[in-house]
Amino acid sequence: MKIEVRCGGCGRGYLVDEGKIPPSGGLVPCQSCGATIELKAPRLVARPPTPPTPEPARSSEVCCPRCQFHFIPDAKTAPRTAGRPTVLVVEDMDYFVEIARDALAERYEVKIARTIEAARTALVAGGIDLMLLDMTLEAGEDGLRLLREPPGKTCPVLLFTAQDETDMYGDGWAKLLALGVDDVVIKGMNMDEALSRKVAEMLGESIPQDTYRR
Repeated sequence: MKIEVRCGGCGRGYLVDEGKIPPSGGLVPCQSCGATIELKAPRLVARPPTPPTPEPARSSEVCCPRCQFHFIPDAKTAPRTAGRPTVLVVEDMDYFVEIARDALAERYEVKIARTIEAARTALVAGGIDLMLLDMTLEAGEDGLRLLREPPGKTCPVLLFTAQDETDMYGDGWAKLLALGVDDVVIKGMNMDEALSRKVAEMLGESIPQDTYRR
């Protein structure tokens, strides 16, 4: 059984599997504003055993591939260019460039920038609907400079990083939000599936049917 919880900071709603909440309750961060959401302990109600049945799919429900929370995303539609949306991938490693290209090229126009300057040029030229930004580029170059310096944030920003995901919560996430980061994809197994889902969600599109589903 799923219950709805809402963030007291931004009001974003989440659907949580009641059976996965610990008996003592728990705390989780809001993926929109970073505020702490309290999950209350599930009510103990005696129910006769029933065989498990597949849960019907809900077109509006999204499952986070990292923490497995189910939630209904806010309808956030980014400004669009004519034709297919354009995603700027700011990444210097060929391996991750190809993963991003393979995950996104079927649905989006994909532009690649391997340096801060190349990315800045593309942003100033315009026509970018979403930026996939690596935190650490070649020679330790800080990808977040693109948000600190002109032209700053010009479109939704999805952070692409190999950093430990525990660093993405609490104060660390609050600082990223303040810079203009909208969401994070951790580099790792099945990141192409998580990437395609995140980009579709941030662009206000339907989730591809052939991507990861729980």
